[in-house]
Amino acid sequence: MAELPDAHPLVLYLRGQISRQVAVDRMKFRDYATLLVALGEADLPIPMPSDDQIEREVETFRTLIRS
Repeated sequence: MAELPDAHPLVLYLRGQISRQVAVDRMKFRDYATLLVALGEADLPIPMPSDDQIEREVETFRTLIRS
């Protein structure tokens, strides 16, 4: 696939500049699965949370599970 412009919703989503739901809405997709397929078809990686975000989520889970 040709390189997408910087303002394309897939590019903005990949950079974290718009949310998953905004990307789905702008692309007029039915759901997140369709967004993932579009990323794959555009040869773009699936965004992953940062190590810091993962650690915060693990700590939140640990706190909740201990309650």
